[in-house]
Amino acid sequence: MGLVAGGLVVAVGGVLFMAGAETDDGESDDFSADTSEPFFNPSQRDWGEGMCESMASLKALQTDSAKKADTFAGSPASVASTYLTSASSALEDISRKFAAVDSLTRIPDTERLRASYLREIDRVRPEVSRLSDADGLAGLSTREKTGRAERVTSLVAGIKEPNPSWDQLLHDQWFEVAANSPGCVAARQAEQAKSGSSQPSEPPEPVPPLPPAADGASLGACLDGACEVRVMKPEADIKVGGLTLEVTRDGSKVTVVHTYPSGGAVRVNLSEEGARGTFGRGGDATGTVTVELKGMNRNGAVLRINSSLPPG
Repeated sequence: MGLVAGGLVVAVGGVLFMAGAETDDGESDDFSADTSEPFFNPSQRDWGEGMCESMASLKALQTDSAKKADTFAGSPASVASTYLTSASSALEDISRKFAAVDSLTRIPDTERLRASYLREIDRVRPEVSRLSDADGLAGLSTREKTGRAERVTSLVAGIKEPNPSWDQLLHDQWFEVAANSPGCVAARQAEQAKSGSSQPSEPPEPVPPLPPAADGASLGACLDGACEVRVMKPEADIKVGGLTLEVTRDGSKVTVVHTYPSGGAVRVNLSEEGARGTFGRGGDATGTVTVELKGMNRNGAVLRINSSLPPG
């Protein structure tokens, strides 16, 4: 195994590799654009605002239900009945809001997040509707109505947040930009005002965009030995000219590793713009694969890869 930095060139087990500098930068999937405008894509903005409004409505219902959960006992039957009607209506409205958010098929996590919320809401909605039905409430005692109201607060509290959640997805700049849309900022401010918080709502710190990548996020473009790609996930395997490069990101550097069938491996850390690592097949094979770090930030990295290896 070898580790290189500062422009050193080292041969390990018949393998030549080198590395140079280090970097910083950010961007996202197919909705990229070279612009200083923070909300350059209407679909991105609309999706973010639709989701923020829907999530805020759900959180408001859960907060209200939690506050009322202990107030039904000893109160008139009308208190439980009013809550049941309003909770059922609110849940129906929230379900419609999530369903109305247009999914963006090029970014699968947007649909997974929306669909997960919708599934959770629709899991409890039929039971809430049954317990809140006006005909079913007619003739029930105060105790029975209170029992139904307490059951509904439990159902509402049991609506789970998706995994990965919105907050967990903010490592992806696409979601971070969506979270900074005016509607999302307004929703956070309204939530803080309602909770009495004196702290102003601060959007996530903006991240400068990554440089453009000729092949976007399509890692498969590297198969032919020449590509320029964005790596957005913390870990990815890139196949180039018969080699597999294991790429990991931690926000401050990109590490590229190639492991040989014999068990040996070469590891290169790239942490500055323009840093390079060069890998070969080892043994008597000729040709190399060079990986250059074109740009990086906490959300992703852009790599330029060139190979002089023979096919196979």
